[in-house]
Amino acid sequence: MGEVANMLGNESRLILLQLLSEGEKSVETLSEQSGIPVANTSQHLQALKKTNMVTTRREGKRILYRLESGPIKELFLALEKFAVFSTAQRQGLFTGVAPIKKNHLTVPELQKKLKKGTTILVDVRSKEEYRKGHIPEAVNIPYNELTTHKFPKNKEVIVYCRGPLCLLSVNAVNLLKSREVNVSRFDPGYSGWSEGEN
Repeated sequence: MGEVANMLGNESRLILLQLLSEGEKSVETLSEQSGIPVANTSQHLQALKKTNMVTTRREGKRILYRLESGPIKELFLALEKFAVFSTAQRQGLFTGVAPIKKNHLTVPELQKKLKKGTTILVDVRSKEEYRKGHIPEAVNIPYNELTTHKFPKNKEVIVYCRGPLCLLSVNAVNLLKSREVNVSRFDPGYSGWSEGEN
């Protein structure tokens, strides 16, 4: 139990498990979609394999990773839902208390910003994930394409990815700030938006 808890206590491993919950993927694909360097991705996957959370199969020269059989996917999805709930609870969305103003946006705040038309909402997930579903009005600029994209200086850029556990949008904010772009992160991500809309 302690070994499992240790595995799940690492944010990068949670991100990789989240991606694998969608289906099997190679190290390279996982690295691209997570924003985690290939070498680190490989190390985390080896650690997850040792604790029987993931398994592999060979396809030609590629090694594909997938979640091990058992209730791992259910465990991870439960953790993700709790993370979304915990974020919303801290913002006062489930308590009737006015949310504490922090450096992140709530779903209603994002909706207001989008209506004003002074904001560019950027989905930094892969094109494949974007096609499966995204926040209305969001444009898809995958994380690895941000460095070559030019943003207008008179608009605020808001980035998001899968959910509160996704590092892609965190890395995107750091990258864009280094380029002096007016940027913020929609922490709940696509999963949080979907929960807030329902």
